[in-house]
Amino acid sequence: MKRPAMCLFLWVALVCWAAPSYAKKGGGKTAAPAADDSTTTDDSASAKTSGDTGGADATTGDDAGKGAAAAGGKEAAAPSESLEGGDETQPGKVEEDIGGGPKAVRPASTGSWADIVVVPRKAFLKGGRLELQPFTGVTVNDNLIRHWVFGADLNYFLTDVFWIGLQGSYYIHELTNQEELVGSEFNRAPTLNEYLYGGALNFGYVPVYGKFALFNRSILSWELWVSGGIGLTFTQVIPRDPANDSLAFKNTDFTPNVGIGSRFFLLDWLTVNFALRDYITPDHFEPLPDGTGATPPITNSTEAKDRSQSQWVQNLVFYVGVGFYLPTKFQYKTPR
Repeated sequence: MKRPAMCLFLWVALVCWAAPSYAKKGGGKTAAPAADDSTTTDDSASAKTSGDTGGADATTGDDAGKGAAAAGGKEAAAPSESLEGGDETQPGKVEEDIGGGPKAVRPASTGSWADIVVVPRKAFLKGGRLELQPFTGVTVNDNLIRHWVFGADLNYFLTDVFWIGLQGSYYIHELTNQEELVGSEFNRAPTLNEYLYGGALNFGYVPVYGKFALFNRSILSWELWVSGGIGLTFTQVIPRDPANDSLAFKNTDFTPNVGIGSRFFLLDWLTVNFALRDYITPDHFEPLPDGTGATPPITNSTEAKDRSQSQWVQNLVFYVGVGFYLPTKFQYKTPR
């Protein structure tokens, strides 16, 4: 009896010693115990924990995808309304009707209509700013005498399209070759006046604004304006006989004017301007001599002015100018 008992004791001791090591290495399987309430509850909790872990992993993957998409742009857009029609059912997906059938689910767009700028806002604002425009020009409608014009405009823009301004002009006259040919060919001395200087109060409006591509490299903004005003022009008679300088007299003429022009915007404070302006003056010219001798000859400028007759004259001037704006910067008051 002692020998079998000793063998059984040694066998049990070996089994108890080897079982933990064998189970730790995963080398064997044990029979499942009978299921009871506590075991079922533990298994359910374990399954639930595994499901939650899988969902968390999936969510983490989605978040990682969204983060990667957001990293491709400056900011991630999450508009409440997608670019295309449809009802948003869940984040990242939108349902839309296709032919009255079941709704198809598609990924929602990351953009919005606010991100699409079809017509950019104006590149130059003038409202509340002052424009100082020195200019030069030349008369274009008189083939006997030509006037070079130097002056400046000082305009204040009440809005971006309306302005009120002051203009000052100084004239330098030049007789053309045609004037000499008239005297030599027809034996006649033309009757001419020279412009000295003038000033005007003008009102302007901008009806057209646009832009065009410059050599397909840059966009140049421009505008078309019209204006009208009233002012004074000072003129002086050029005697037919250069020896009779005493017959020369000066006129102060009330002068309405109309004009049309264009501005090209180069910088926030700089423009290049072109204009064509018509000055309409009721000018007085040297009186014609009385060939019959019934009228005594004119001996001084006062008599010459008293006998002179008024005649409406159009003085058409083409201008080129440069506009400087103060303040040099402007600020948009409305969003894009």
